[in-house]
Amino acid sequence: MTNADIHEELLRLRKQVAELAAARRQHTAAAKREEEDAAMGNQEDAEGEHTIREQIEELTKLLQDEIRDMPALPTLAVFMLGVLIGRYLR
Repeated sequence: MTNADIHEELLRLRKQVAELAAARRQHTAAAKREEEDAAMGNQEDAEGEHTIREQIEELTKLLQDEIRDMPALPTLAVFMLGVLIGRYLR
């Protein structure tokens, strides 16, 4: 190999190293963005779960208050009528 060939090979290899380094930086940046997105998604899931849990608790409390205010005998009669109609509609 001549000195010019070695110099050309060296320039070609430096160019490849620069391309690989750029690709690695892009990959690292993309991985970091994915980690941040995953962390944000987990935080949003936790917030959404907390909100849903609060809504369920509020609904349960309202239903309990509503049931307590209803008279027992008519409520039981309507419930039994619903069960019977449900069985006959099968």
